[in-house]
Amino acid sequence: MQFLNKTQITAVKARPVIIDTAENKFRVISTIKSLQSIDITSKVNGIIHDIHFTEGTKVSKNQKLYSILSSDKVGMAEIYAPFNGLIGLSKKSIGDTVVKGSFLSSLDNNSMMKLELNLPERLAPFLTKDIKIRATSDSLSDKKFIGELDFIDTRIDKNTRTIAAYSLLENDDNLLRPGLLMKVDLVLESISNAILIPEEALLSIDGKHFVYVTSNDKAIIRDITIGVRSDALIQVTSGLNKEDNVVYMGQEKLKDQSLINVID
Repeated sequence: MQFLNKTQITAVKARPVIIDTAENKFRVISTIKSLQSIDITSKVNGIIHDIHFTEGTKVSKNQKLYSILSSDKVGMAEIYAPFNGLIGLSKKSIGDTVVKGSFLSSLDNNSMMKLELNLPERLAPFLTKDIKIRATSDSLSDKKFIGELDFIDTRIDKNTRTIAAYSLLENDDNLLRPGLLMKVDLVLESISNAILIPEEALLSIDGKHFVYVTSNDKAIIRDITIGVRSDALIQVTSGLNKEDNVVYMGQEKLKDQSLINVID
């Protein structure tokens, strides 16, 4: 019986390499808090005589908040706001009895918010105040908050082996609320004009990295060196040119010099 030899052609998908900025990022989770926050408490024993604010509204520094008829001394004790902020719910009503230390309400200055970060000591060589951060929350999926590291501790915590840092974020539209869980990406380094490939294009064998590039109707294997991973892209530091097209689907069926048909 006679067999006809047919050359196998493999259908693949390919795309040009991407020339863009590669970012070495580190993600950390943090709970955001107000830059200024205080519990309003009674300094005397007595009875709430008057409440001078509307709950949940902005109050100004030195604005009167409570008048308390003191049982410790003759006269009225007044409580004032120590800074501009958003006043919370009043836990006491007019006529209620209070004692020293009774919690009355909360006051938060939410115009600037504070993201406290505990970073692993291995990041120490990267940590400078000009590091950019991007913060997001699942509760605010379409909003990204941009800032910098405003403070980096001078010491490494000997128990946790972490470095304390924080970033301040503007909150003019009051979207950020104390207690909101935030995903924070620190951009440790940026590499401009980097050659990037989709992570699907990468083949790794015994610690070495390869990709297939298209050359006319053939797939050519290339030994490459990779750098940082940037989202779903991988930086290639050697082995590829800016003009190369890389195979990102179907390459598992290929060998060097395989005939290919690039499909859309």
